[in-house]
Amino acid sequence: MSNSEVFGSPMILTGQRPVSPFGAVPFAPQRNTVPARLFRFLASLLRQALTSDESPRRIRKTAVALSRLDDRTLRDIGLNRASIISAAHEAELRRSSRSGRART
Repeated sequence: MSNSEVFGSPMILTGQRPVSPFGAVPFAPQRNTVPARLFRFLASLLRQALTSDESPRRIRKTAVALSRLDDRTLRDIGLNRASIISAAHEAELRRSSRSGRART
């Protein structure tokens, strides 16, 4: 009598990929067919089209966070209340240039 007859198969079939109770199976077949690649490509295009630019939201969050600071703290970091919005815009510009995205 073998172990598989006593304990059953060590592989658990979940959906399309067999999963081992001991970790991921490195030899599991990948879905790399032309229709699957085309679907992933079209899904990424749709995701990019539907994802809005988040920079205005980040600018607002930065401005709100800076406006919550007291005057002394703002003065310590070299800002005053009148320069909060421009500082938030500059921070977003630096962030987008670091990430390699071109600003329009």
